[in-house]
Amino acid sequence: MNTRRKLLATGASVALVAAGVVGGAVPASAAAQYATLYITPSGEHPGYYDVVVSGHINASSGTVGMRLIGDDPVFNDDLGVSRSGQVIGGEFALYALVWHGTLNEDWEGRDEIFAKVSGPGFSTSTANVNGYF
Repeated sequence: MNTRRKLLATGASVALVAAGVVGGAVPASAAAQYATLYITPSGEHPGYYDVVVSGHINASSGTVGMRLIGDDPVFNDDLGVSRSGQVIGGEFALYALVWHGTLNEDWEGRDEIFAKVSGPGFSTSTANVNGYF
């Protein structure tokens, strides 16, 4: 009889853990929403940059979009680069290959680039990526 109780207790514990009741992961709807911009020189295309916007939203599916913006004190420049893609399990990643002249939004100095990102129930701007493009 004692062995039977141990097996039942073990089975119940495994079922609770598998269901996420005990020490389960944070559900997608409770995780913090965010978007991050990465700009790196392209190794395959001289004069171009690989631009990636990735992040998490509290939606398991849907479409997310981004638009690159040059940050300026008076008027922000729309750089004319936009992409959209699908959210899968709350995660997204958008890619664009961008010519350095497009990212060079401050001809006299350092460039400050950010992305406006929106999706189902989500809208934000990334932090600036600063550089001399």
